[in-house]
Amino acid sequence: MKTAIFYIPYLFVLLSQFLTTKPWFFPGEKNVYISISILFIFLQFIIFHLKSNKNSYITKWKTHVPSNWIIAISFFIGLLIFPIRNMDWGDGLLLLETNLLETKLFGFQFTLDEILETVLHSQLSNTLSNLGFTDDPRNSYTFLSQSAGIGIIFGFLWMAKENFKSNSLSILILLSSGGILLTFGYAENYTLVTACHLFLYIFISKYVKNPQDREILLYGATVLVAISMLFHLVSGYLVLLLAYIWFEHSPKEKKIKHLLLCGLIGFSILIPWFLYFIYFHDPTIDKNSTHLIHPPFYPKNRLVSLNHIKEIISVIYWNASIASLFLLYQIFFSKHAWKNFIQRPESKTMIVAILAFFLHGFFHNPQLGFPADWDLLGFYWLPITYLAHQFWIQSKENEIEWIPPFLFGTLIVVFSAITLNKTNPDKEILWEVTKGTIQSYVAENKKYIDSLPKEDKKFFAKGDFLFYKGANITTQLCDFPTKKEIIRKMESHRKDWKLGFETGSFLSKEKLGQFLTEATKTNIEYIKSLEANKICHPKI
Repeated sequence: MKTAIFYIPYLFVLLSQFLTTKPWFFPGEKNVYISISILFIFLQFIIFHLKSNKNSYITKWKTHVPSNWIIAISFFIGLLIFPIRNMDWGDGLLLLETNLLETKLFGFQFTLDEILETVLHSQLSNTLSNLGFTDDPRNSYTFLSQSAGIGIIFGFLWMAKENFKSNSLSILILLSSGGILLTFGYAENYTLVTACHLFLYIFISKYVKNPQDREILLYGATVLVAISMLFHLVSGYLVLLLAYIWFEHSPKEKKIKHLLLCGLIGFSILIPWFLYFIYFHDPTIDKNSTHLIHPPFYPKNRLVSLNHIKEIISVIYWNASIASLFLLYQIFFSKHAWKNFIQRPESKTMIVAILAFFLHGFFHNPQLGFPADWDLLGFYWLPITYLAHQFWIQSKENEIEWIPPFLFGTLIVVFSAITLNKTNPDKEILWEVTKGTIQSYVAENKKYIDSLPKEDKKFFAKGDFLFYKGANITTQLCDFPTKKEIIRKMESHRKDWKLGFETGSFLSKEKLGQFLTEATKTNIEYIKSLEANKICHPKI
């Protein structure tokens, strides 16, 4: 049984290629997956055979392998060469469009859900544009994503060096986790916050061990969680981690004092930002589009269902399958070592972080579906990977039979990156046309939007551009039966949208709701027309 577990990753990938519908987490070519799987089945067999015969190469394998640093540098070069460009993964075109539109209209994009992520990406876009680069937001996302990659990889290298395991191939635990694809120039608002989370985990691991560092631990962790929440509100689940640290590591006689001070520190970091963007900044936040006010919870009647469980398992597989298998193996087959490891205070905190983000993965509704939401629902990948890495580097003797699974996972990640680096020509054309549409919209409408009350600017611009874009892009599609009708509806909605703000009729939630219901129907028609028809006159 112990030996059979090592073959699970290879057999799962191999057999999945023969399913009628291939799972979303296998974006590459079928034959490549099959070839890699068969190769590693033989490699795993050879490793076990040599080990059973006590081959000298097996007993001295650490002297024959490259260092973590060489592997990490090679991986980082691949990270630079193959940035993710597939717009089906993540928010894709919608994120790029929103970022560019708000940056052009208001100077930078901002939302309560991910304040620092959006602001930093927008400001870097402005800087790069001033330096002569194109205004495509993918430039800033690529730069910051890859920069975060340096930080995350270095963090794992540093932890291994601290434990004198820099030549134990421990870096493969990180590189074999699909979550590392966030750093492949990925256009989403989850990479910087992930780097911030890693810094938090390293900080806690350092200061949780010594009782004399309790106050540094409590206050420092509070600061880092608050800053992480400014990057992305999903970090709010780490408040459970803070509660655990406070409960376990705050002395009884100081518990109330520490609770009040930690609360004061956290709120003093968060509240000014939220107050500023809600009440004082011009324009203020769009309260209709933030998840803080409208949290998308999973439907109660489907929380415990086969489909939901399949979604959760799929995200775990894609993000941290080999690391998860490694930890499960230790739980069942290395019980003594695992018991000693899990008793350590730093290990307990990682378990709490994993459980905290599992709550997010369980309750949050993946509104776009998969693979689009693989990133948002997979934040537990980093504490899982970090915990597996900690076990590996703290083990007295690492087993060579685990190298093939981690190497296999790394090759799958690299192959996925190469696959996702390929662009869809139709979507690239649509993005180029969308960028031109944004430029013309801003030139024609910025002055009017600037004249609106600061509370209306973002919400109005969002809807107005939706109808403007719908009519503009539909005009450029090849002819189809309902083309003129969609254009007419979009132009009509745009007039009604403007009138609703000017007359104040949209202050009535009922009237606004009725309008949005009809507009949504038209937008669905527009989206379906984009899927069925091509742009006839691309401006590229």
